[in-house]
Amino acid sequence: MDKRCNVVLASQGARHAEVIQNLGTLEEGARNAVEVCMSVTGGEHVLILTDYFTLEVGRAIAKAAEKITAGNVKLLVLEDYIERPATELPEAIAREIPWADVTFLAIGSRPGELAMRTPFVRTALKYARHAHMPTITRELMETGMCADYVRISELTKKVEAAVKNARRARVVNPNGTELEVEFNPSWRWVVDEGLITEKGKWGNLPAGEIFTAAYKANGKLVIDELGDWFTPKYGHLKDTPVTLMVKDSRADLSSVSCVNENLRRELVEYLSTDSNSNRFGEFAIGTNIFLTRLTGNMLQDEKFPSVHCAFGDPLREETGADWESKTHVDGLVLKSSIWIDGLKIMDEGKHLIDQHD
Repeated sequence: MDKRCNVVLASQGARHAEVIQNLGTLEEGARNAVEVCMSVTGGEHVLILTDYFTLEVGRAIAKAAEKITAGNVKLLVLEDYIERPATELPEAIAREIPWADVTFLAIGSRPGELAMRTPFVRTALKYARHAHMPTITRELMETGMCADYVRISELTKKVEAAVKNARRARVVNPNGTELEVEFNPSWRWVVDEGLITEKGKWGNLPAGEIFTAAYKANGKLVIDELGDWFTPKYGHLKDTPVTLMVKDSRADLSSVSCVNENLRRELVEYLSTDSNSNRFGEFAIGTNIFLTRLTGNMLQDEKFPSVHCAFGDPLREETGADWESKTHVDGLVLKSSIWIDGLKIMDEGKHLIDQHD
């Protein structure tokens, strides 16, 4: 089978027996983002916020959008409006958002910039559909952004059917993770399948996960990669995993351990930012089965078929959780095995969901 992204763009949703290694090019990934994931059509207004770090990616997305809706594309560079780290959304950028039907946020991630990204997304969703791409790189555009999102959507919706009424989950992995999670039936599971076609909807690109807010959580986590600005600074924690205990839905800060003392100290400081920064906020299952290796970039790596959990903000506007935080840091737990109300749906990172059809 031709593994180039142009074949993915023409996909009819067929099941793939093999896993794709190298999917395509930057340009093909941008075209997949614009044409397939965001379904941009002629006449629509497309607004792209990028920065110096990701300017190559921002320009590729703009070029792909121009081919669909010529003359209706705006590319904004964050540093033209504010010094980094950007701890607030510049008014000049906020004024541009109502013009858009489709928005992309494709920037590097810096400490404290959640305070800028969050209002950008909230404003965008009043007028547009939004693709969220913090820490995006050329490598991610050439791999995860060239995946077959029709197939990913099919699998993610099957996982949704298995978990949407769940009361409990159990997660273990070979590195020592032993986690028990309880769910609130009134809080929602959110499907991040990569197909964002309606106004007021948003998702990460690259995509492929389903997540909710955890009502209660207890146990031990061994984390192989951390999100937010920890990702570009520390990458994949293959030789320096973080271990911590979760007690009554809180990370026990005294239990955080890592052979990298700077990482341990910075994580404890991060988890102490506000009263809910150490609260277990998200439980997610990755569904991008086309990923075969980690990149050291959590934007994509969290979509790896496994589990990732986040401390801090529970994404209340999506999940319906009744609390919030200024921070949100994901932790990837590789080779997870998952039981949902006693039914095993994943075995060391391999989805078993089709076997239950």
